[in-house]
Amino acid sequence: MELIEYSVVAPMHNEEGNVEALCEGIQGAMESLNQSYEIIFVNDASTDGTLARMMELQSGNPRFHFVDLESNCGENWALLAGISKARGKIILTIDGDNQNDPSYIPALLAELARGYQVVSGRRKSRAEDFWTRRLPSRVANALIRIVSGVPVHDCGCGLKAYRREVLEGTFVPKGFMNRFSPVILGVKAHEFSEVELLDRARYSGQSHYGLSRIFVVIRDLWALPFAVRGPGRWLGRFRWMQGLLLVFSLLLALWGWWILAGAMLLLALAAFMNVFSLGRFVQAQARPQFRIRAYR
Repeated sequence: MELIEYSVVAPMHNEEGNVEALCEGIQGAMESLNQSYEIIFVNDASTDGTLARMMELQSGNPRFHFVDLESNCGENWALLAGISKARGKIILTIDGDNQNDPSYIPALLAELARGYQVVSGRRKSRAEDFWTRRLPSRVANALIRIVSGVPVHDCGCGLKAYRREVLEGTFVPKGFMNRFSPVILGVKAHEFSEVELLDRARYSGQSHYGLSRIFVVIRDLWALPFAVRGPGRWLGRFRWMQGLLLVFSLLLALWGWWILAGAMLLLALAAFMNVFSLGRFVQAQARPQFRIRAYR
C-alpha cells in the first residue's frame, strides 16, 4: 500500500445533514498544508441519506473515499474500520457530527511535529448540556487520568492526530477507542499533548450519548491498566486468581469465617470482571467486529 502524508477519518451514523459541510471543512484545512491527503467517511449502517450523500461526494472528488459497513457496529468499530483503510503516515480522526471544527487540524499537526505520538483536541466552552454531556465527561476523564497517569482531559474529543505506528493493526473492544483513546493504545504521558479548541453546537442530527456513560467508564476502568500491558497475559493471571479466590471463599465459609469469605468473594467478582473485559480485548484483536460492504 502506497502511503500518503495524511488521512482524515470520520465515522457517521445518520448524519446526512453533516456530510457535505464536514467534508468541505476538512478540505479547507487540508488544502492549506500543501501535502498529499485523503478523507475517509464511514457509513455505520445509517438509515437516512448519509450513504447517498457520501456517494455523491465520492463521484466528483478523488480525495474523498467512504467505507460502507454491512451492519451498525457503533462509533468504536466504525472508526477502526475507517482507520484500517487509511494510507496516511499521520492519521487524523474527527467526529461525524461536525461539532469538531476542522480548522484546528493544522494546530494539532504543528503540535505533533514537536515529537509527540498523539495530539488530542481539548474542548473549551462546550456547546452541550451540562448534566448529560459535560459532567459525565469531566468525571470520566478525571478517573482516566488517575488510573493511567496520562494527562488527558478530553478523551471524548473526536479530533485527534496519531502517528501511524500508534494505530496500525490495533483493534480494541467496543467503547474503548472512543472513550479511552489514546490511553488504551499504550501512549505514555510524555508522548501525548493537547490543543485547546472551541466546541461547536450540533447543526444536524441527534447525540448518541448520555449520563449512563459514567457507569460504563467505571466498569471498563477496571481492565484499563492490564489491557495496555498485554491483555492475553493478564487474562490468564486473572483466571487463576478468580479460581483461587473462589476456593478460599468456600473454605472460609465452611470454617464459619463469613466476613473473610465475603471479602474473598468480592475479590473473585472483581477478578471475573477483568477476565470478561480482557477476554473482549483478545477477541477484538483476533476478530475485528466490523464487516465492510464497500470501500470507494
